[in-house]
Amino acid sequence: MRFPPLHKLDFLVLAAVGGIIAIGLYYLQSVSEIYYRRQLVWAGVGAAALLTTLSVDYQALVKRAYLGYGAAFLLLVYVLLTPPIRGAHSWINLGFFAVQPSEIMKLALVLTLAAYLGPRDNQWTARGLVVPFLLLFLPLALILRQPDLGSAILLPPILFAMLFASGARIMHLALIAAAGLAAAVPMWMFVLKAYQKNRIYAFLNPELYSAREAWQLIQSLIAIGQGGWSGMGWRHGGQNTLDLLPDKHTDFIFGIIAEEGGFVTAAALLAGYWLFVVAGLHIARKCREPRGKLIAVGVVTLMGFQALINIGVVTAVLPTTGITLPLVSYGGSSLVITLALVGLLLNVGLNNRVAFDEHQFTGGAKGKG
Repeated sequence: MRFPPLHKLDFLVLAAVGGIIAIGLYYLQSVSEIYYRRQLVWAGVGAAALLTTLSVDYQALVKRAYLGYGAAFLLLVYVLLTPPIRGAHSWINLGFFAVQPSEIMKLALVLTLAAYLGPRDNQWTARGLVVPFLLLFLPLALILRQPDLGSAILLPPILFAMLFASGARIMHLALIAAAGLAAAVPMWMFVLKAYQKNRIYAFLNPELYSAREAWQLIQSLIAIGQGGWSGMGWRHGGQNTLDLLPDKHTDFIFGIIAEEGGFVTAAALLAGYWLFVVAGLHIARKCREPRGKLIAVGVVTLMGFQALINIGVVTAVLPTTGITLPLVSYGGSSLVITLALVGLLLNVGLNNRVAFDEHQFTGGAKGKG
């Protein structure tokens, strides 16, 4: 294990991540002192995870990616055999904390797709897409079985972004996406649970479901509206102090941030995510080693898309899906895995001088030719 010189790290990524975590901890303490203290512990564990993925050669991790994928897959199988927690088989209860295998699969999927796609140049063919989509659908089916629609929604964008970066044809990806949209009808009929359907009904007609499914959404909008430009002040938000907003420490913490910190703080948080995405894509562009480039694209896509969906839900742009706000919402598994992914991204940024083997990464060129 090696630790790189500090001056070589991407400080834009570090600044973005540090700023996002600081905002999250500040308002999590406003919501709950207990959750705040626990999150501090998880932040420390996450920092250790970041240092680990930063210090170990990422190519060594890529070589062991299939083992990690297999272990994460077995955890997804095992969690379905455990007693449900809050109505879902999503967590493995270890007594002093609960592990969420779907979070571990995010890390495993990014590494495995990088390991598979990096040395190949057949992504531009339809046949070359079979294995990558199989790697996606196997865990996706288990996560939907839990049921955990929120985590399931986050996996396909990772695959599509990494396939695009590796040279897959846009036409092939568009056709597959269209087929996925066509599958929405059978999913609605046979996969979605009643409460998930009610969330969509509530999104379309919140007044009709204001007492139950739309309550959370309505309270979130009230919180955001009360925040105004500069906010109501720390621990002065009505939706927070009166405990009117459910899941205010997890999925809907952005509503509390907007209420107590106002538009200014909410915009600063959005700027942090924007900075992370831009800096991460810059790392991907500079990296000339195929697997590293794909890892950077996968990490940026996951974090950016997750933040976009969460904020879209809280602001009533999207139906409620149960997706946390990365690096901000309370949750040990999510925070530790996200910081481990940040460490991977920084690791890739240190290796942008690796010689680029054109024959290892020419899918796009063949597809256009």
